[in-house]
Amino acid sequence: MKQLIKSLLLIAICAMPAFAMAQPESFEVTTSGGKATIQDFALAYCSQFDAGTFERQALQGFKNGNSNHCDVDIENGYARFRSREYSVLNTLEVCCWNLKKNNEKLIAVNRVSEGGDGLDESFLEFYRYNAKTGMMKRTKAPFVDAPRPIDMVDLSVASDELVHEVKSAKNEDANKYQPIFMLPREGQDITFRMADPDAIPKALQRVCTLIWNGSKFTVDR
Repeated sequence: MKQLIKSLLLIAICAMPAFAMAQPESFEVTTSGGKATIQDFALAYCSQFDAGTFERQALQGFKNGNSNHCDVDIENGYARFRSREYSVLNTLEVCCWNLKKNNEKLIAVNRVSEGGDGLDESFLEFYRYNAKTGMMKRTKAPFVDAPRPIDMVDLSVASDELVHEVKSAKNEDANKYQPIFMLPREGQDITFRMADPDAIPKALQRVCTLIWNGSKFTVDR
């Protein structure tokens, strides 16, 4: 029986990342008139999830607008909902960028969990919004090059041994070096840090920037 319980627990743990990454593929954005705002995008996204999920909790927050838990900045195209469950701080961020086509926008949705007994986690997804169709459709991350763990190491002061350790880490050992994204409250660039703030000495870490060029993001290396 103990072995069965261990096996079931292992299956559940392995399934958690896939569940957390499951995102709606496309959905309609309802506006109260005029152009869609960041609040409309946040409401449309959160409406796709079942009752009892964190996204549904955020839905109510975005409906109510600014509060201790919620920040909706229509002018800067940024919305955030935060809620603490025991020692874990959950955050849902939504941000938008104008694209070269006047009727389209890029929407980023970032779900972050911080604190607790495990590593911090960040799940970042992108959508394209078309004002003519009123639809948000999931799209590939518009990265010129994907962020890497070694990007968050200050190579000017890190030893060769530490660089090798970070570059060669695999599977579970690599989790602590994964990026935790932060969408821009102001400006257009995304930043990211290490999942484990203590993975390497803080003096050797750097917060990295994904620079927006109007259509894609480039890592500032």
